[in-house]
Amino acid sequence: MSTSTSSDSQPLKSYRGNCHCGAFIFTLLVPEIVSAASCNCSICRKKGYLWVIPDTTKGHKFEVVKDEGKLTDYVTGPKGTKNHKFCEVCGTGVYAVSCEKEEQEEENGKGRIWVNVRAVQELKIWDLEIKEFDGKSIPPPYQPAPFDGPEPTAEVENGVVYHGSCHCGAVKVAVKTKGPLDKTYKERVFDCNCSICQRGGYIWIYPSSPDQLSFTPESRSNLTSYACLKKFMCKTFCKTCGVHLTNGANPAVTEDEIRAKVGEENAEITLRFLKSNWPITVRCLDRCVGDDGWDFDGMMKELNVVQADGWGRIHPGYVNP
Repeated sequence: MSTSTSSDSQPLKSYRGNCHCGAFIFTLLVPEIVSAASCNCSICRKKGYLWVIPDTTKGHKFEVVKDEGKLTDYVTGPKGTKNHKFCEVCGTGVYAVSCEKEEQEEENGKGRIWVNVRAVQELKIWDLEIKEFDGKSIPPPYQPAPFDGPEPTAEVENGVVYHGSCHCGAVKVAVKTKGPLDKTYKERVFDCNCSICQRGGYIWIYPSSPDQLSFTPESRSNLTSYACLKKFMCKTFCKTCGVHLTNGANPAVTEDEIRAKVGEENAEITLRFLKSNWPITVRCLDRCVGDDGWDFDGMMKELNVVQADGWGRIHPGYVNP
């Protein structure tokens, strides 16, 4: 990380970032990142984006170091106002380009860049000042795809059903939780800072049975998955819009392979976790069945989200490319 000075004498720092699989690597020259913008519009909250916007008139730079051609475009907004770039391999949302004419002209016709700081290496997201932006209030309101599949079949004490989806509506899911997702919810809710979870912005809950989850029949064909680190689990995301949904056990990994990787003393704990947890990120949720007043922002204000230090606990750790 190097330092320089911008035209208005504000010191600039050079950061390096990447999608998780390393197919796309970039550098970012901006003032020290001590804050980031969090927008509550539908795509930003589903993907957990935290934005910084380089200002080229002040010497800020976003430069590509490596590009294997794996970034996929997903355009949002009523007039195609933002082109979101995410990796088709690992699902990391890296940056977005403004397609609005005014902002294109402001940036000399190149389009304004919005960089997701979750993809920046060695950045402590939890230490940042988060500046909220009410993008949800900008019309027209987002209309999530209605869930039209089978409801979860699990028998759950005080069960509450939520419907969710990716942003484009190609993937639709339902989950039955043990009680409502509010201040009374007693199950685990984790915000993990490991290399993949920080990039995805996940807020995990942990259903204990696969029968607590259900997808519409066509959803599976629109999902892709990414296995990382020891390859035990696969993060699933929509092929079209890049919104992440679940974190299931990797069917390609055998019990013998797991034992060989973690050793006998840790194998039983690992296998028990894989067989009894079916994580889903609450960011994909759209509605609570039977509660027309439910909204995501209200839920997040009440949920007790625990910060889990996956970065410090997972060994061997992730190596930044």
